[in-house]
Amino acid sequence: MNTIKLLIADDEPFAHQILEGYCQKMDGIEVIGHTYDGISTLNFLNKNKVDALLLDIQMPDLTGFELLDSLKQNTPKVIFTTAFTEHALKGFEYDQVIDYLHKPIRITRFIKTIERLRGILKVEHSSSNLEQNSFNKPIQNSIIIQDNKTTFRLLYADIIYIQSWGNYLKVFLKNKETKVIRKTVKAMDSELPNLLFQRIHKSYIVNINFVQAIKGNTIYLEEQTLPIGNSYLVNTKKILSK
Repeated sequence: MNTIKLLIADDEPFAHQILEGYCQKMDGIEVIGHTYDGISTLNFLNKNKVDALLLDIQMPDLTGFELLDSLKQNTPKVIFTTAFTEHALKGFEYDQVIDYLHKPIRITRFIKTIERLRGILKVEHSSSNLEQNSFNKPIQNSIIIQDNKTTFRLLYADIIYIQSWGNYLKVFLKNKETKVIRKTVKAMDSELPNLLFQRIHKSYIVNINFVQAIKGNTIYLEEQTLPIGNSYLVNTKKILSK
């Protein structure tokens, strides 16, 4: 979370001057707009991304409460600013409202509220990144392949070896099944974890957990023998010591 973008919505120009002056004294705060009634505030929010809204409750066209009721999505955090203390309790009925500032607003109280806002946005930003990364991150014990027009998730533990077959690959599985996919052996080798899979030949990749022995230029799997290319021999022989 970097600079916090604020919109000040208040029908009193003097209130804008005070609040923007406070914001200018604080690092990481940018006032990106000023609005003076409910409709213009609604229009601004529908066109611009705002992290938080300094919102007066009593404004022309729409009150602060009516404005929040009108927002369907992308609702920023809200800090109410008003001289009417009787509205404070109702304000906290809205999930996006994080604080209530009573006019005249003292700078010490303003700073406390902004720091509270900063902390809330930081936590939400971190949580959002975690969820996004978790969603995009591939499952570490499997790979996605497409066989014909069907997409499969194959566990690494089920793949015995992979063979190049023209412009395709054959993936041999321990349940005796074979999947055929359109991909080069080089591309597949780059996608598989090198702690589990070893390129042994220009045409073969093996799962090292299925390797039984290596003799000369031959590798012995559980029920299969495969050739080892001369340029891959040294690295292949190291796999039994992993």
